[in-house]
Amino acid sequence: MQTILKALVLIATGLFLYSRVLNDSILFYINQRFVTLTVAASVGFILVAVSYYRRSMGQPEEGEHEHDYEHDHDHEPAEGHEHGNLSWVGWVIVAIPVVFGLLVRPQPLGAAAVGNREVNVSAMTSVTAPSSDGRINLQVGEKTIVDWLVEFQRSEPAAFAGEEASVIGFVYSDERFGEDRFLVGRFILSCCVADASPVGLVVRWPEAMELTPDQWVEVRGHFEVGTFDGLEIPILVADEVILIDAPTNPYLYG
Repeated sequence: MQTILKALVLIATGLFLYSRVLNDSILFYINQRFVTLTVAASVGFILVAVSYYRRSMGQPEEGEHEHDYEHDHDHEPAEGHEHGNLSWVGWVIVAIPVVFGLLVRPQPLGAAAVGNREVNVSAMTSVTAPSSDGRINLQVGEKTIVDWLVEFQRSEPAAFAGEEASVIGFVYSDERFGEDRFLVGRFILSCCVADASPVGLVVRWPEAMELTPDQWVEVRGHFEVGTFDGLEIPILVADEVILIDAPTNPYLYG
């Protein structure tokens, strides 16, 4: 019975990881380049479970003579010695992520996670590699929040006055923004949510107070020079704020 339960824990872990890949919620937690490794890990858990179950039930591996296998396993392990088997405490620890994963609805980082992190709203380097002429070759509407922050690093805020932009992100606001401003934000991941850093553009819009934190929006407008938290930065003056669903992959990658 113990053998069956332990094998089921491994199989459940493998199936749980694979289910997260199938419904794309794995992208809420890790960089997309690690998805293939997650699939490999899920298959590995299932294979280990099958192997563990077969050996524990006394079935010889393929190519192994039954009498040799039985001879090697006809003795009882010494007291306190279990051939290196994982203890029940270890199996419970393995099962905990699966239990919590099934009980807690998966969701990406959002406005609640911005409050205790410093958000970048002025400039950014070393995230998007420029082309040979020193500029990012993207058309209006194709630049992400990170692309604009990289651009801000290269010129003074006044250089962006009048430039049109269209970006998507989640809504965040606190006492610094007042009644007519909010942050359209995203998180940048290098590996997983543990190293996530928030970035965003300050948006001016008369109806900012009507927006709900964490609501995903597409903001279309143009930049004007303004100040925020003591910094002179380009402010995105919204001509239109469109409510949208959260994208399948909510993060940007560094």
